[in-house]
Amino acid sequence: MFRMIFIDESQRDLLRIVWKESIDDSIKTYKLNRVVYGTTCAPYLAQRVLKQLVMDDGHNYPLTASAVSSDMYMDDLLTGAADIYSAKQFKEQLIALFRGGGMQSHKWSCNCKELLANSEVYDGDVSLIIFEETKALGLLCRPQKDSLAFSVSANVDICESCKITKRSVFSTIARIFF
Repeated sequence: MFRMIFIDESQRDLLRIVWKESIDDSIKTYKLNRVVYGTTCAPYLAQRVLKQLVMDDGHNYPLTASAVSSDMYMDDLLTGAADIYSAKQFKEQLIALFRGGGMQSHKWSCNCKELLANSEVYDGDVSLIIFEETKALGLLCRPQKDSLAFSVSANVDICESCKITKRSVFSTIARIFF
């Protein structure tokens, strides 16, 4: 998602890379044109771009606008629809909204194979794959079973002689991202 967001030209001086191939070469300076994963501002910029996209074009895509505002978790959209018809409309609106912002949707996952049919997908826009299991913020999603799960390993797996204590249970629970 970050690599789909352009940096304003006036701000590109703040994202520079200094490069030198060898000791004898001169120093080259590159300005980054897009948001880079790992920078402190990247998560904020990604969420702000989504908010601006909804503010600018949300009125054209009423089904999608509220979901993008409330159901996005970084670059994952976790949402649903009441029936297949509204889900298809939602999918079309989401693709159009993101396309308007210069973004492409990837890795769709759903428990309805009919929704994942390639019929209305445009040239390389999305990769429609039926995943047995996928992740969203550490949460395991199993679309075909329509279930969510956590995957944790207890501290006692490391040491067979270790006892399960309140402390080890709380430590394991704290690793689950909510």
